Amino acid sequence: MSRHLIVLGITIHLILVYSIFDIYYTSPIVTNVKAHDITKGEAPAKRLVVFSADGLRLDSFTHNPELSPFLHSIIRERKGVSGISVSHVPTESRPGHVAIFAGFAEDVSAVAKGWKKNPVPFDSVLNRSAEAFLFGSPDIVSLFDDKPHVHSFSYAESDEDFGSTNAYKLDEWVFEKITSYLNTSSSIDTSSGLSDDRKVFFLHLLGLDTNGHGSKPHSERYKHNIEVVDRGISKINSLFSHIFNDERTAFVFTSDHGMTDWGSHGAGSDEEVLTPFVAWGAGIKNGGARVNIAQVDLAPLMSSLIGVSIPVNSVGILPTKVLSVSPKYLFQCSLANFLQLKEQIFTLRSVKANRFFFKDFPEFGDVSLQSLEKEMLKLGQSGRYAMAASLFVDKAPLMKEAIYYYHRYDRGFLGAAISTSFLLWITLVWCFLTRSQDLNLLSKKVLVPNKYIISAMGLTCGMCFLCGFPISNYVYVILPFLILSVIENMTGITGKTVDFIKQVPANYQTMSFDFLVRPFIACLSLVFIVFIFVMVFMDRRLLSFIFLLLIFLPNLYTPNDVIKEWTKVWRCSCVSLMPFPFLATVGKYEYPILCITTPAVIGFLLFKSMKSSQSNYRESWYLVSACFFTSLHIFLTTYLVKTNYLLGLFSWLTLPSSFIFPLFSDLTITQRVICYLVSLYLPYCMLSIAYESTFTLLFMPLLLLFLRMEFQHMNDSEFLRISAMNSPPMSKAHGRVHPNEMRRAVVCVAFVLAALFGTGNFASLNSFNPSSLTRFVTIFSPFIMASLLIIKLIIPVLMVTLVFASVLRFDRRLIQRLSCLVLIITDLMAMCFFHQLKDSGSWLDIGMSISQYIVCMCISVALLLLLMGCSFLMTTQISPSALKSFLDKEADCVL
Repeated sequence: MSRHLIVLGITIHLILVYSIFDIYYTSPIVTNVKAHDITKGEAPAKRLVVFSADGLRLDSFTHNPELSPFLHSIIRERKGVSGISVSHVPTESRPGHVAIFAGFAEDVSAVAKGWKKNPVPFDSVLNRSAEAFLFGSPDIVSLFDDKPHVHSFSYAESDEDFGSTNAYKLDEWVFEKITSYLNTSSSIDTSSGLSDDRKVFFLHLLGLDTNGHGSKPHSERYKHNIEVVDRGISKINSLFSHIFNDERTAFVFTSDHGMTDWGSHGAGSDEEVLTPFVAWGAGIKNGGARVNIAQVDLAPLMSSLIGVSIPVNSVGILPTKVLSVSPKYLFQCSLANFLQLKEQIFTLRSVKANRFFFKDFPEFGDVSLQSLEKEMLKLGQSGRYAMAASLFVDKAPLMKEAIYYYHRYDRGFLGAAISTSFLLWITLVWCFLTRSQDLNLLSKKVLVPNKYIISAMGLTCGMCFLCGFPISNYVYVILPFLILSVIENMTGITGKTVDFIKQVPANYQTMSFDFLVRPFIACLSLVFIVFIFVMVFMDRRLLSFIFLLLIFLPNLYTPNDVIKEWTKVWRCSCVSLMPFPFLATVGKYEYPILCITTPAVIGFLLFKSMKSSQSNYRESWYLVSACFFTSLHIFLTTYLVKTNYLLGLFSWLTLPSSFIFPLFSDLTITQRVICYLVSLYLPYCMLSIAYESTFTLLFMPLLLLFLRMEFQHMNDSEFLRISAMNSPPMSKAHGRVHPNEMRRAVVCVAFVLAALFGTGNFASLNSFNPSSLTRFVTIFSPFIMASLLIIKLIIPVLMVTLVFASVLRFDRRLIQRLSCLVLIITDLMAMCFFHQLKDSGSWLDIGMSISQYIVCMCISVALLLLLMGCSFLMTTQISPSALKSFLDKEADCVL
């Protein structure tokens, strides 16, 4: 891969990577939206108190009424309304509270920009209030305290300790702080305006979430924390009644998200999504059927209770069954909710209406929207308020869908432009690879478009301007033309295609199209292979199907005695690996006995080999000793000594020694490969907790067998004596792609996927277990732990690249050609993943879709770097005599 292609490829790939955040992960916040008042007069409640029990599960609340007697007395005695609040995935604290107060699900890109403060100034109920007082965690209250009338009070971040046994004290701090503030602060004396309208008090109670993470939601600590929360809410209820004594306070109790049995949240299980909802006080019905509401519906509900404008970006629908208000006020609330949703639709639609062939939302277009408004106003004017409110509630879901429709309107067009760029880029790489002569891709002759492409680009830019596309979208639409221009300047393919088409009518009877058959079959085969590789990312069990296909790999070689001799062993090795993808991903369970025995097995096999062959005795004896010491080390750290300085030092020393020691071995390919594989395997075992060490133990023979079959033209004696230094003459960097090259590229990608997905899902670190790092580090250190995890993931891939560098005899040009072919395969996979990207669902689902795309985009470059690095390691030797001479010279220089 020439440096010109690398520069061009990196530029294109950066554009393609950035495009996903511009096409899929844009903010749902609509600017310049007019707010609509509910009422200028008096609202049902003068003040609103919101309790958010962070991390409280619905079943923990409903199945244990004895733990929360006050809240359940409200339900039982029909003093309020209760039900279920369905939160939005990702079920995390930040998006949960944004949904509660702002009424929309915050987008992934905004969350990624910052947790502590709002990355985007969105509207909320707290913004709309006359004054707001926030008490709780600094991570949450700081989201909403950027307005002068919003006052926040929070404890120190260091108090949020998952290992604490007194996490409930976080909630007691909140209750004590607001009690003290209401009782003693002169700034909120009745005469100074505290009893005025439109006040909001928000109490964020983090203790349950902290105890849930640390002790799990079925623990006694978690249950005790529910009691603490209930007692505190009862006291606050009495406090407000005592201080204000006007029965004009509304109370809302809910949770931002639930929690799984093992103390995590973020996904979409019922335990995480379903949360309790209890409301009582001014403006709330007394009793009635249990209600099911969406979390985003709380924003219009709270706005209606205190009579403030609904947040302009809210997609919540007013739950009319919760309110106990006059029919006219209910109509005013519903009309405000309708107008607020309509403003978003009109604002988004006006931006997209300039697009060519613009199409309204088919389910509920502009005409339907106008008809609904007229009908609601007509019913309101005739006094049929309940009918008007009911009509809005029926049609509101369609209005929400219209907002999402216009927000994602350009995704299909821009996605088609990106897919075209992918296909043209892959074509460019193929043309560059199969060119007949050297070519500078960055020369003016290649990069400057011809007049026809310049005209097309000009028309496209004009279209983008008329459609009102942002500048970044111009790049995605023009990129296919630029790549096509390079292909045209390289190959003159347009002229050749036109000449061929002209010849077809004249020579149709005598013309043979057999030359198209083989490329067509090759393309179909490539599509099938890419499909299988893509499906492995979706379901790692399909990796077994890849091993099944690899069973037939010997059939693709020229038959001879070497292939016949090793075919059965190869097939047995493939079959031995097939069960692993069906096992649970590593991390859920621990099997230390496997980690202890596998290094000993390697040591025993090396010992037997050393006895049968006296060559390289010193290196073999070192490896045998290291294997048995590793087994002993894992045994000691697992069962006897959890932490010890010397054992930790031994663990860390295995990492550099696995790269340094093989440099002292003989410069024969087989000796070097075996030495590196075993040396890398030892720290891998120390980073293992289950069957991953067994998988890698069986994977290494498969790599060695592939190496042997690639040198099928040599007998065993010649194969064992191949020197790493005596490389064949440098091959050409261009020319026709041989079937052997394509076979190697496909097998290379298959082996890399086996290394990444054989024991878990590389695209998701969800199964990561910190226990795998305890032999290296016992104190929490994110950087060191992440580095060790990456090393563990990279070691099997490094083993693959060591073997392929040896197969290619460390020929730089062959390595570049292999990387180009791998690039074609992985970019086709990335194009598939581009259309599988998700902008809704759990953070796990969203993150998985992004990481699958990024991983495929990076594999080819990573392989090129690893292959070049492995070539250096395999061809470098440090002999004892050379080392002694070097040290002597250094000593002489010092003297």
